[in-house]
Amino acid sequence: MKSTFLCRHCQSKCQRNPRNKHQKYCSSAACQNARKRLHEKQTLSTPEGRASKKKRNQKWRAKYPAHEYQKHYRNTHPEYENFNRDQQRKRNKKRNQVAEPKIVKTDALSLHPFDGNTYVAFKIKSGKIVKTDTLILQMQAHLGIGPVFASNSS
Repeated sequence: MKSTFLCRHCQSKCQRNPRNKHQKYCSSAACQNARKRLHEKQTLSTPEGRASKKKRNQKWRAKYPAHEYQKHYRNTHPEYENFNRDQQRKRNKKRNQVAEPKIVKTDALSLHPFDGNTYVAFKIKSGKIVKTDTLILQMQAHLGIGPVFASNSS
């Protein structure tokens, strides 16, 4: 048995580990990562490999629920929790300093009538940032006939 081999990733001549009879990659981090990437690519190229990974991930998620992980992380890293809280206070303060509220609308307001005399109007409520519904108005200003309102909620 040879005592050296040629690494498949970095192409350098390396000393063989006597416990690994079929060694093809050296022990450097870059070469080990390349070996792992290749193995995962080969494994995930088959339906059985994808199913196995999905099953393994589901089993892990059942054993380690995300909310428990987050709770544990916050309990064991109080400096992170305090830093995050300070950053949120700064974002809230910055948002409250804006003079006019910025409104994000999913329906565009057009000053031109859609058909005849139909216009889109919306009411800005204080503190509301996102507006997703609009009010369609049909203006009828002819001989005292009042406006007709129809709500168009998305």
